[in-house]
Order: sequence, then structure tokens, then C-alpha cells
Amino acid sequence: MEMVDKYILYFEDDPDIAQMTTTALEAQGFVVRHFISFPNEGVSALRDSLPVSPCLVILDVQLPGVNGFSICEILRREFLQDDVPVLFTSGLMQEEDILHAYAVGADDYLIKPVRLKELILKVEQLLRQRETRQQASEQFDSAMKMAFDAMKTSAELGDILRFMESTHKVSTTSELAALIFSALAGFGVKGTAYFELDEERYFRDDGRQVSLELQSIHEARSKGRIYSWKQFSFFNYQYFTVLIRDMPIDDEERYGVLKDQFCLLLNGVDARIEAILLERNNQQKQQIASDVAKSIAGLVLEMEQSKSAMSERFEQTILNLETNLSTELIHFNLLEEEEQTLVTHVNAAIQEASSIFEESLQKENEYKAVMQQLLNKLAG
Repeated sequence: MEMVDKYILYFEDDPDIAQMTTTALEAQGFVVRHFISFPNEGVSALRDSLPVSPCLVILDVQLPGVNGFSICEILRREFLQDDVPVLFTSGLMQEEDILHAYAVGADDYLIKPVRLKELILKVEQLLRQRETRQQASEQFDSAMKMAFDAMKTSAELGDILRFMESTHKVSTTSELAALIFSALAGFGVKGTAYFELDEERYFRDDGRQVSLELQSIHEARSKGRIYSWKQFSFFNYQYFTVLIRDMPIDDEERYGVLKDQFCLLLNGVDARIEAILLERNNQQKQQIASDVAKSIAGLVLEMEQSKSAMSERFEQTILNLETNLSTELIHFNLLEEEEQTLVTHVNAAIQEASSIFEESLQKENEYKAVMQQLLNKLAG
């Protein structure tokens, strides 16, 4: 069938909702083909009634007869092109519903009552993503074919060893994701990688951004190291999750072997991430040590300058005392008043010297406290 980028297939049994939604979409230039339920004749009835293949499907979960989950499964299997997005609408989406929607091939969902502005934004976003995927598809397929051809000539364990060696050469999540996808291609499976380091990063081997898939990964991260649901297997680690989207569930032996091999492969990813974090931590410690050393050097210089200044003050005080005494002792036979003057000078000098000494001790204690804090920071 001819492809028209504005043609939407719409399933909704509520006539009022259907009318409002159709009007809003048509106002944006879309052509809407509405069904209240899945036709009894099945996909053949859709083909007969649709002049072109749709660019997007909007699908209510609760429909009379065949429900939205089953309809999506049928459409994905028998009717839609692989890259046509499906948007679910539902009054409630629990965790199991989200996983179910993702498993049957949905790309996103909206909770009823649907706000028309939000609906238009979702539709436009899904279509933009589809257009981007189409533009990148040829280049990506070529790259994946090259990766697969390069790896399929070797045994799988050899591929894992080479993969682990390659991880030592990368330092970013995007580079790790590219290595993971190349390795998974050698096993003939498709994957998604999700990282939680400095920020959340999400990658798919086909370049798509599927909101339901990302939400499913969030839900699965709390379900243990390996969480499997139908053909989907989530491998959860502290800082990342890898989702295998097409595990061979019909081949029990192969399924078990792949689980073991993927754990071995992803243990290498986990070790590399730990090494990257350790390298970052060491760099931070080195920076802290450098900052502390500079601070301590500055304090030492300040202490020396302060000591020098106080020493000069103390020496001047003693000199003043000596001068005053010399002046008074010219008159050897001291009168009472002269004796009192001499005692006054001596007491004043002693008091000032004591004050200088106490100030020196206080400064030294302050510097010790500051340097201890810096040393504690360095040790931490």
C-alpha cells in the first residue's frame, strides 16, 4: 500500500471522545480512519477499508470484543510496518499494563481523560521519532551488519573475551552502549542499554526512543539481577540495566546458555564502570590533595609572617623597657616618685609582653584547628 504520512488509524468505542479526538487531529491536517472495535473480518477488513497504510495507530485499551492489547498484537503481526508507532489510551495503566503494552508492541500511552493538546504533542513527537529513525536506518543497518559479520566468525566465548578487552579502551556510557550492541549482534539478539551514573542515559541498538520501554526498565530495576517477562530479559546492575528484547524462549537450552553468557559479558561492563568511577574518584582526591597542600603552604607562610611580626613587637617592647630604665637610672639615688615610675614602666612592659605571648598562642591554636580540618578533608 502507498504510504501517507498523515493517515491515522483510530480505535475508540466512546462516540463523544472519538468525535473530539478526530476533529482535533483533522484540524492538524491528519486523515483519521475511526473504528469502534476490531472488525469481525479481521485484518482483511482493515485492508479493504483503508486506501493507504497508516503512519500511526491510536488504540483504546478497553474495547468491546477484542481488547486493545490483542488488537495491537494482531496489527504488529499481520498489518503494520515495523516502524509505525502505536499510542495506547486508557483510564488506568498499572505496572502490569505498562509491561503488557510494551510487550505487544506499543510505543507510548496516555491516561484518560486525554487532553487534546497533549495528544497532538504525543502524535507529533512519535512521528518525528519515526522520521528520524527512517533517516538513520540505512546507516545503522549497515553498521550493525558490519559488526555482525565481524563477530559471527568467532566462537561466542572468544567474542566475550574480546569484548572485555575492548571495554578498557572506553570511558563514556555511549561508547559502552555501542560495544554492548556490537557484542549482542554477535549473539543474534537485539538490546537496549540504560545507565545511571552522572545522569540517566538510554540507548537502543536501532536508535529509537520508546517511552514505554524506558518506563519498563525503571520498573524492572527493582526486581533482582535478572528479570524475565516473555521474550524480554532485564539484566540489572548497580549503575546500569541491559534489556534483551528477543530472547529465544522457545529453545530452553539456548535460552539458559545465553543468560549465563550475557551475565559474564555484562560483568565485564560492570567492572569497567567501577574502574571508571574509581579513576574519577582518584582524580578528585588528587585535586583535593593539591588544594589542601596549597592551603597549608599559605597558612605556613602566614604563620611565619605573624611570628616575625610578633617577635619584632616583643623585641621593641624590651628595648623600650631598657631605654626607660636607663633614663631613670641616671639618677642613681632614687626618690620614691622615681622608684614608682620605674616600677610602672616595668609592669607595663611585662603586661604587654604577656599579651603578645597570649595572642601568639591563640593564633597558633587557630591555625592548628584549620590545618586539622584540611588534613581530615585530605584523609577523607
